[in-house]
Amino acid sequence: MKVLNLIHVTIAQAFYSWAMREINPLHPDLPRIMLRQKELSDKAHRIMAA
Repeated sequence: MKVLNLIHVTIAQAFYSWAMREINPLHPDLPRIMLRQKELSDKAHRIMAA
């Protein structure tokens, strides 16, 4: 299960990285995307630490 969670987080991080490159800097969802990137990063660290 840990491997599946790590794969999910990795794919989600790649998606949000791509979204950040493509999105207009003034888009209203930008803060939400940045927050989600931080949450995914923290989750990846927790998965690897466990």
